Amino acid sequence: MRWLVRLIVLALAVAAIREMQDRQQKVVAVGADLSEQRRGLEAAESEMDASERSIDDAASRVHELDARIDALELEHQGGIPASLRPEYERLVAEHNDAVALHNNLIARQRRLNDEYKAQVDRHNARVAEANSYAAASGPCSFLPAWIRTRVCGEGD
Repeated sequence: MRWLVRLIVLALAVAAIREMQDRQQKVVAVGADLSEQRRGLEAAESEMDASERSIDDAASRVHELDARIDALELEHQGGIPASLRPEYERLVAEHNDAVALHNNLIARQRRLNDEYKAQVDRHNARVAEANSYAAASGPCSFLPAWIRTRVCGEGD
């Protein structure tokens, strides 16, 4: 009879060791994945920062052109003279191009922000998964639920 008890204890120990090895592999895989995701988040943050600087530059250019156009219009309230008309039209066209660029950069920034949010959500989900592995790593976690509640005082 003792040999049967020893055999059962040995089988449980082997099963627990295999389970621990499996969990350890999962934790290592999750850790590597989280590191990769962190690098992706850092790259996305750098790209968003560069995009913000481009937006600021484009906005400055729009304001500069606005000021030049306003100055010409203020100086010639009765209408732009024919001699200045080509310069005025060039400034207006340049202003329109700068506004279009600014709007495109803002749209790009919104896309980058949406992608970044999705990356953060995936990262947070992976962190939650890693935390669940950590929470289920104690010695009681290897016991069936009906024994765990009696021996360890915890449920699933």
